[in-house]
Amino acid sequence: METLLRLDVRRRGAMSGVLTLGSLDPAFAGCAELSGEPVVLDLRAVEFVEPAGLCGLAALLEYAVPRSEGVTLLLAGHDVPAYLERMNFFRLFGGRVRTNVDVAPFEERRRHNPGTLQELVNFHDEGEIPAIIERISEILERQGYLLKERVAICSTLSEICANAAEHGASSFGAYAAVQAYHHIVSGARRRGEEVLVAIADGGVGVRETLSRNPAHARYTTTDNDALRHALKMGVSSTGELGRGGGLTLVAQKAAEAGGSLSIRSGSGRITVYRNRKNSRNVPPFPGTFVRVSLSRHLPAKNA
Repeated sequence: METLLRLDVRRRGAMSGVLTLGSLDPAFAGCAELSGEPVVLDLRAVEFVEPAGLCGLAALLEYAVPRSEGVTLLLAGHDVPAYLERMNFFRLFGGRVRTNVDVAPFEERRRHNPGTLQELVNFHDEGEIPAIIERISEILERQGYLLKERVAICSTLSEICANAAEHGASSFGAYAAVQAYHHIVSGARRRGEEVLVAIADGGVGVRETLSRNPAHARYTTTDNDALRHALKMGVSSTGELGRGGGLTLVAQKAAEAGGSLSIRSGSGRITVYRNRKNSRNVPPFPGTFVRVSLSRHLPAKNA
């Protein structure tokens, strides 16, 4: 008997039909119960995929595939399968999952990168990170970010990627994806452009990583406690000078631009905005997930 993994895709509002990490929560919960049977993941309600949803889907499949006889993805329409192919999803997972859609026509298309995206990439060590960061810098430059802004953002994103590779200690390493949009994707009612960055690993999570350092152990009572502590400047599991600034600096840069940083690990999630920091308990995520929104506002239209 096959197991059906369902999603929780919003039906209303600005984020309706969008595949996000949160919409995958029911599927992650279902993975915990798998015991070798065939699995079907129903994505037919998805109309739009952003980098966070793409990295979340990759992480989900890394857990589902080894725990099942086989995974089948159900897709609907043209746009979502075409986007998944464009973002290299089927190059990474085509031999590991089945689908109800023939993706061959999409594979035959001319693959031109307009300079606005970093396709889904899987990395395992720090040597693979410079190429990812270089692509992010190119995207930011095309979006009008100044050199000093790009240097600050990319150096801290590099640290986040390094943490994912170093502390992830998972069989699949980490995934990253980036895309620039000429509109706001994050659901906020404002005009502007947005760059979304997503990084996901399958490691032990922030709480366990920080608890290994006695200096931080008292701040790791809960996952949210650990995340709040991780967002303080200079906090790292190793205690090395020069480490532990990535999350804080990216959060500052994102907030200054009117965007946000969201970090999720275990059953905790914290999102940092310009004037507030939201913390909440969420269904467990097996690893650590970071989503960065870098926004560019456009002037209001004349009435």
